[in-house]
Amino acid sequence: MPQSSDYQEFQQLCQSHGCRCTPQRYAVYSYMRQNLQHPDVNRTWTMVRKRIPTITRESVFRILCELAEFGVINRMDQITDARFDGRVSDHGHLICERCGCVVDFDLPQKPLLPQEMHGFTTRHTEFRIIGLCAACTAAAGPGVQSGGEGPCPAPKRA
Repeated sequence: MPQSSDYQEFQQLCQSHGCRCTPQRYAVYSYMRQNLQHPDVNRTWTMVRKRIPTITRESVFRILCELAEFGVINRMDQITDARFDGRVSDHGHLICERCGCVVDFDLPQKPLLPQEMHGFTTRHTEFRIIGLCAACTAAAGPGVQSGGEGPCPAPKRA
């Protein structure tokens, strides 16, 4: 296996969580580290299979869940399926309820959140805006608002 700084970080991550540094784990980890498209399990599996053709969808899902548990990716339970986000810094998401696209946006400043006001220790904060992306809004025609019926089908589950 490569000895890049990325792989060294991966080794430290595995050691700190008591799991083995397998080629399968590293392939999923490195794909998520370089991917900003919020892929679902199927997309991640398709891409990782290019490096490891024998990896199963179930293994990819299990590894994604482990990485989310370790805090190096975020699990985003979407409108239609689970997606995973390699960007763990504070940011928000615009989510299209028709085509399923997810767009990151930076938060202008970190507001004082209700849980912080009440002494709640926060592990993860999500800020999501759900509606229609520009393409789906344009395809749906004038006057269609979020949740309206448009020509763009909702994402299909695999």
